[in-house]
Amino acid sequence: MSQASNSLKSIGSKLMAAQRCAVYDAKVVGEIAKQVYTKERMSFPSGQQFSEAQQYVKKDLFNASTWKNLTKQDVAKGAVVAAELYTFFLIGEVVGRRNLIGYKVEEPGAHHAEKMEL
Repeated sequence: MSQASNSLKSIGSKLMAAQRCAVYDAKVVGEIAKQVYTKERMSFPSGQQFSEAQQYVKKDLFNASTWKNLTKQDVAKGAVVAAELYTFFLIGEVVGRRNLIGYKVEEPGAHHAEKMEL
């Protein structure tokens, strides 16, 4: 019984230490974000700015003439933005998995074959 309680105490102390580190790191990130937000004079969009952006998307994005007048430079800028968004998505996946290697994906139908063997 004492060996089990000792191992539980050990696990508990390790979890508490990890929690302290995580809380500290979160506070540091929050402070840095606050400093950047203040230094760059960033602010949330106002209701008017949000409405203007919404009107632009509704009016110009779905207009055929907008797409016809695109230059190669506009397309290149759009491709760079799309690549940046995709990169942030991939970084988020790595952070979410806590691993650089992707998920183990079996061949299609492999799980059906296992059920049939049982």
